[in-house]
Amino acid sequence: MDILRIASYHRRDYDLAVLRINPGDHDQVRSSLLSPSRDPSSLGHLETLSLEILHEICLYLDIQSLFQFRHTNRRSQQLVSATYPYKPVIHHALEALCIILRTGAASYFTLPDLFDVLCTRDCYFCGAFSGFLFLPSFKTCCFTCIREDALPCAISFPAYMRRPGVPSDFVPTMRALPGVYSLKEIPWKASEARVRLRTSDYVWPGKITRKRRSPTLSYVSSTVLPYFDPGSGAVQGGVSCSGCQVALEKKLSGERVESRDTELRDKVYSQGEFLAHFKDCQGARELWELSGQGISAADVSEFVRCRGYFGKRDVDIAFNPCD
Repeated sequence: MDILRIASYHRRDYDLAVLRINPGDHDQVRSSLLSPSRDPSSLGHLETLSLEILHEICLYLDIQSLFQFRHTNRRSQQLVSATYPYKPVIHHALEALCIILRTGAASYFTLPDLFDVLCTRDCYFCGAFSGFLFLPSFKTCCFTCIREDALPCAISFPAYMRRPGVPSDFVPTMRALPGVYSLKEIPWKASEARVRLRTSDYVWPGKITRKRRSPTLSYVSSTVLPYFDPGSGAVQGGVSCSGCQVALEKKLSGERVESRDTELRDKVYSQGEFLAHFKDCQGARELWELSGQGISAADVSEFVRCRGYFGKRDVDIAFNPCD
């Protein structure tokens, strides 16, 4: 819609603050995952089972086991590729799937688990539009919960091992990928990449205070996940208000900036939520009028044009933030 194009933008700096891989690799991976070979092969004794039962078995396998089975031969590739919801997941959650496999979280969750969160619009923890996945509990989350460290507790592997009385295999472990995390662009080294994660589903002797663990772990433990509406086929990554950013910049030049101003600037909406916000946002309506109601592009700030703030971050080659 023209209103969304003129008065909203996607916060790309949020996407780059969490677990990610180079999007330039996606097309080749997606093509290989969606185009199984048609050469004949066999599943051996499994061929005695009906196709419905084989598909059902695939749905019960954890993601790691499912892809190991898929790599068995060409027939297993065909079988997995034909199992719903494999194709929607590959099309719309490929980056999250790659992250899940690379971090080792794939051993704890199934393909239906991933499809379920892909089709969940709102943050499990606060109810706002999500746009992200918190890997330890496999729940949708929003960037505000990540930034405010409002997610279930995650601690590093060394800190976990120092706690007495907890079995070493009791809580799932994931490998956090080396990179640059959070809006503060904090480097995370390979030596820190093994993280043991605790969620509220687990019982621990004693308590872990948030002061004793790094807030960066919320970013290290989360990745981007859009919202997919299976009814309409629409995919949303969330949008922020260009008008609220313009209004904030005007206040920075003279007026007093309230916390509410930055909250509105940083808020992420679904498309429907933004259209409702647009009706009450003077800044967004002004941009709409300046554009001739969608005829031409409105003059927006560099922050909006770049889709967020980028300091010294090594931005993906496939993404030029200010294009």
